[in-house]
Amino acid sequence: MKKTLHPTWLTCENCGSDKLEVITEKGNEEWLYSGDFAKCLNCSAVGSIEADGESAWFEANEENHNV
Repeated sequence: MKKTLHPTWLTCENCGSDKLEVITEKGNEEWLYSGDFAKCLNCSAVGSIEADGESAWFEANEENHNV
C-alpha cells in the first residue's frame, strides 16, 4: 500500500527547500528507496529518490531544472 511522506531531512536539488512529498510503498520517515516518486512542494520539481544503502536524496527530472 502506497503512502505519502514528508521527510524533513530531504532537500530539493533545485531550490534547496526541505518541503518534499514522497510516495512510497516500503519506505518510512527515516528510510526511502530508489525509485520512490518525489515532488518539491516549494518549486514543484518532480523526480525520484535515489538511494545507495546508506543515504537517500532527491533527483529532479531533467525538464525540471531551472524551474
